[in-house]
Amino acid sequence: MTATVEYQIRTSALKGFDVLVEDLGGDPHRLLADYGLSAEALKSDLQSMNIRDFVQLLETSATTLGCADFGLRLGASQDFRILGPLGVVLRHCRTPREALHSARSFVCFHNQSEYWDYHSHGAVTALQRYENFYDITDTRQYRELALSACYQLCRVLIRPGFRFVRLEFSHAPLSPISTYRRYFKTDVSFNHEHDALWLETQLLDEPLRSQNDAVKTAAMAYLRELIQDHELDVVQQVSLLIQQTLGVQEASIENVSQLLGLNKRTLQRQLKQRGVTFKELVNSLRMRSACWHLQSSTMDITLLSEILGYSDVSGFSHAFRKAQGISPLGWRKARKASPVTK
Repeated sequence: MTATVEYQIRTSALKGFDVLVEDLGGDPHRLLADYGLSAEALKSDLQSMNIRDFVQLLETSATTLGCADFGLRLGASQDFRILGPLGVVLRHCRTPREALHSARSFVCFHNQSEYWDYHSHGAVTALQRYENFYDITDTRQYRELALSACYQLCRVLIRPGFRFVRLEFSHAPLSPISTYRRYFKTDVSFNHEHDALWLETQLLDEPLRSQNDAVKTAAMAYLRELIQDHELDVVQQVSLLIQQTLGVQEASIENVSQLLGLNKRTLQRQLKQRGVTFKELVNSLRMRSACWHLQSSTMDITLLSEILGYSDVSGFSHAFRKAQGISPLGWRKARKASPVTK
């Protein structure tokens, strides 16, 4: 198998961290220093850090400070400055739909470890968040920061008083349900296949207030120069498409090669050059995703087997036991983090 990819995230994603930690009675300099960071790093648009360190810093901070909603609080304090030049592009798009297209194209500048897309379903549209990595370690603070920050950016971008139709988290809650409703001002539910924020489709084509084509064009040109070295390689692209198509039973090499605009044999050859096969990628992503959901959510095993693309729960249980040496329920019982409920 190929070596583990070390994804990077801009340290600007931590803007407001030092103020929040101080407000909670903690020492931000000590927490940051453990990961080789200073308060100045949070002001940089270009400095990056390993996503695993980023995730662990959030988890450690929440635990040390006894603050279950740490990620939600941090995201609620942020604005477009966390995105640097990408934020400039988004603020000057003509419509939210154009901003979403730009975010999808340039998100790797800000964060190589996640990908956002949107899917319309009649009167409502889902903004869905995908991760390029799955770890068994708890990443709920990181996920809650991501959705909280996205909510704040949409409020600024679209119009005052904007609200989502509903929010869906892929994990079990860390705080009482009332806490999430207070932050997001809408219905919030948990244990879904993906993190998603739902909004009215008609909002996507409303003109934005601060559009400026000249500023947007200049910022996009600058971004293209910066991200030349951060394009996803073929293994990362295939892995991401597998994650997006598992639940709809379309994670086949034929479908993925078509989505990439490649011949099936060409894709097989490129993956072989990286020391991996398509089947190995599917099996690896299924197991990593299964372990994450079993630990971080309370999703029913039957539903989990469906979103992982298995034809039935017995097939999932057999594959999981073969890979992990224990049944899915046994694995969950051994490692399950106790969620906070209403």
